[in-house]
Amino acid sequence: MERSSNRWFNPSQEYRHWESRRISERISRTSGCGCDPFNRKQTNSTTTTQKRELRDSREDYREHELPDIFHKRKPASGHADEMQKSYSTQYAYEIYLKLWIVPRWRSYRLSEVKAVDVEAWLKSLPLARGSKAKIRNLMSALYSHAIRWEWAEKNPIKSIRQSAKRMRTPDVLTPEEITALLDKLPEPLRTACELDAFTGLRRGELIGLQWQDVDFEDLVIHVRRSVVLIVAGTPKTEASAKDVPLDAALAESLLKLKLAGPYNGETDWVFASVTMKGRQPLWPETL
Repeated sequence: MERSSNRWFNPSQEYRHWESRRISERISRTSGCGCDPFNRKQTNSTTTTQKRELRDSREDYREHELPDIFHKRKPASGHADEMQKSYSTQYAYEIYLKLWIVPRWRSYRLSEVKAVDVEAWLKSLPLARGSKAKIRNLMSALYSHAIRWEWAEKNPIKSIRQSAKRMRTPDVLTPEEITALLDKLPEPLRTACELDAFTGLRRGELIGLQWQDVDFEDLVIHVRRSVVLIVAGTPKTEASAKDVPLDAALAESLLKLKLAGPYNGETDWVFASVTMKGRQPLWPETL
């Protein structure tokens, strides 16, 4: 035995240690695993990011992209953030996530979701093509969010084929049919349907109208809010927030409704709920 640096040195043991490390390094280079059996603190090259499941990305997406839904709060009054989705869009996305996307794909890692599998799944859903296309777009948005945060490297949803074309042409009522329908409806449902038929307002924009939004002098309606689930927020799109012209007959119907109703102040709802004593607009599902 030789002695070196105040330690007993055994040449045969040192050789075995050196030879074992050579074998280990050769195996590592060949397999590409990046592991070293002599370093117990070193982990497998598969990162936490690669193991991230779709449901984890869904929660982060909800927090950043659907903040009002995630935090269970009402939209801030006069919110002007162009990057934030309207409350109605956030609510619709939440429904698609909860009912369709998460139940099917929640246990899959982001790297495990394949385009052909998602495409086949979409075809099996008992939904209209437009709804399937929205689900496809939302899943793509989830992956775009994951890529932005460097949890995923690619978006497999981009290659999915899903048409949004209607399966049949909508049955459009003629002016005569609309008039016959309006004659059968009581107020305020009659005026609500007349206004919707001749302006094309979305349901949330219709019930979100207040009397201050109706300009009887200039014959115009200012679309300033949309009400979804009795939560007032901004209109769905920038185009939706543009003024809507009124014809004389429609303005007359609105004026009659205002004069006949108990809630006709400037900040009162045009289609106020009598049951709620005017504190909120009518709930569309009850009409």
